[in-house]
Amino acid sequence: MAQMTPSSSTTPTMREESDADLLYYMSCRENPADRAVSDAGTLEFHRRYAVGLLDRCRSICRQFGSVVDAEDLFAVTLVKAIERAETFVTAVDAASHPARTLNWLARIARNLHVDALRNPNRSGPLTGEQEAVPVEDYSTEEFAALYCDGHALPRDLATIRTVQAALLTLDERTRRIIAYTVLQRQRSPKRNYVYRGAMKALANELGTTTVNLRRIRLLGVAAIAEYVRTHTGQV
Repeated sequence: MAQMTPSSSTTPTMREESDADLLYYMSCRENPADRAVSDAGTLEFHRRYAVGLLDRCRSICRQFGSVVDAEDLFAVTLVKAIERAETFVTAVDAASHPARTLNWLARIARNLHVDALRNPNRSGPLTGEQEAVPVEDYSTEEFAALYCDGHALPRDLATIRTVQAALLTLDERTRRIIAYTVLQRQRSPKRNYVYRGAMKALANELGTTTVNLRRIRLLGVAAIAEYVRTHTGQV
């Protein structure tokens, strides 16, 4: 493995890195100084394998007649691949590297899928319908603090209080959808993904569709952004 450290001051060119090194970089998330390198590694790994892996996940789901969403299986497979990076063995023949890596990823996906089918009532991202999201356990202030992720909105106390006030201007259903989404993202890779299975469960609970959930959420997010802009001057 290359001796490059994740905390290098400049982001490396990832095109020349091996798959094994990319998996290592992707796993380095704890130190904020490492995240630029980790993100670069993730982007390159996705460039190489996202299309092929998603195709494999769709094939696996079709083969077993599964209710598991292929996009969810894809996301969970990448997380598991990072956790198992030390088990990855680079091919001796450079020409066979891509096929070997894709087959390794597909085995992880297949095993995850089989486990989900064998244990449908065990909580987890692929069985999100059975996994309760404790929306009622959080106050509006706590949701506001989670909503201010430090990227789209700063996490200072003034902004959190403004977002808290903005949430209270929304109707109950919109607040619930946004809160549910925020909590689901806390469980996902890099906290930026909402599992489709979980959103289907929420849509069933509210008697609507996932498309309508997305529309309601986008309108709610836009309303919060406008409230923050008019009350703090932030874009």
